Amino acid sequence: MSIIKIIYNYNTGMAAYDQCHPPTINSQWQAFKSEFDEFIEEPSIDEAWDILHSFGRLIWKLTKIPLHLLAFPTVYKHSQRFAEYGCIRSQRNCEFSCINCTLNQSSN
Repeated sequence: MSIIKIIYNYNTGMAAYDQCHPPTINSQWQAFKSEFDEFIEEPSIDEAWDILHSFGRLIWKLTKIPLHLLAFPTVYKHSQRFAEYGCIRSQRNCEFSCINCTLNQSSN
């Protein structure tokens, strides 16, 4: 997959997710804390990238500086998920509360 396609899928997927879960300063802070807690429970490189991504999203919300894109492994993971089944969340963590997730779930 080309970098352009990865970024396109990521941006489209995040926009769909954000439409169902509006990103507020508080929600981005909670997401960062949640990712940090996951890292403490089960440290890994993947979780470290997720922390950087969630921190970058918080910074993006505050400043419009897209630091979250520096966490490319997480950007790639979200892009792949969105391309495969229409949601940036893992199927294990999907709440099926987004329109894309609900439509995709009913088509399976």
